[in-house]
Amino acid sequence: MPFKIKWVESCSGVEEVLKIPTLAGKLILHSQQDGVVKADWEIGEDFDQSSDFSEHELNILQQLNMYWLNRDKSINIKLLKQGSNYRNQVWAELCNIPFGETITYSALARKIGSAARAVGNACRDNPYPLFIPCHRVVSVTGLGGYNGQTKGRYMAIKCKLLEFEAAGKI
Repeated sequence: MPFKIKWVESCSGVEEVLKIPTLAGKLILHSQQDGVVKADWEIGEDFDQSSDFSEHELNILQQLNMYWLNRDKSINIKLLKQGSNYRNQVWAELCNIPFGETITYSALARKIGSAARAVGNACRDNPYPLFIPCHRVVSVTGLGGYNGQTKGRYMAIKCKLLEFEAAGKI
């Protein structure tokens, strides 16, 4: 797995927002101290990327650039632990899906003794898309959804992520 997640119980300090252009779309990271507290994809208007980064932001930017350039290299990242015990169980199982592979919502649900719809809801509520790879979960009849949507720009991002993992590049 490309991302080695270290869960932290708390983060404090000023929240920094880093907008990163990636091969799949514009990733927005919210961080405090040296941990990421939220991630999301920007859907909508283009933005001007600042070139004035803090040391922490530069570290994240460099590591993410390595992810896109060398998919075999592991990236260490600190994420703020959040969500219910159930959500954390689903998210932990998502991290066990091998890079470049997919699993259906129903198969993942069977692994943890749950229901496909509940797994889908936990995927939709994932606070760290890309790092917790909910894009690797698909429907038995197709791609399923991504970030609560079944068409549109989020689905385009899901497709790009799956293509990147399958082929090593987009």
